[in-house]
Amino acid sequence: MKRFPLIAICVFVQVFTVFTVSAQSAEPIKIGVFEIQRVIAEAKPVKQYQKRYDDTLSKKKVPFVQKEEELKKLKEKIDKADLKLEEKLKTEEQFTQKLKELKRQKEDLDQEVLKMEKWLKAQVFKDLNEIINDIGKKYDYTIIMEKNTGGIAYHKSSIDVTDKIIELYNQRQ
Repeated sequence: MKRFPLIAICVFVQVFTVFTVSAQSAEPIKIGVFEIQRVIAEAKPVKQYQKRYDDTLSKKKVPFVQKEEELKKLKEKIDKADLKLEEKLKTEEQFTQKLKELKRQKEDLDQEVLKMEKWLKAQVFKDLNEIINDIGKKYDYTIIMEKNTGGIAYHKSSIDVTDKIIELYNQRQ
């Protein structure tokens, strides 16, 4: 919440600067807006990145399912009343070791997942930045802003470049 006023002030200063500079140079101002959530939801390359991410993640989860099954079997064996004390202690020790190992591996996987998510976001934003710059240059936009983070409450649909971004992004496959 504390960042919202700061963001609003920054956007205001940017827009004010654009209008001031444009008024001085007598160059017409052309503003574009886009919706990043719609681009992410509809662009084919983003879906392909997400599919690769999901496939990789599901492959890495297979050993966890197997180890969880092993732990269930050991727990069932421990819970049986007909085990000798020595065998029960040995099984409990195995259970504890496997549980610790599984937790460690899960932490490693969580770190790897975070790394993959970070790469995915970075790749998408890199692609979008290039596409938005291309659109800005090709169609002579003075400024292109993201609708939801730019503090934009209203805009005419004629300045929305979301469809152009999605179209260009889909062509880059």
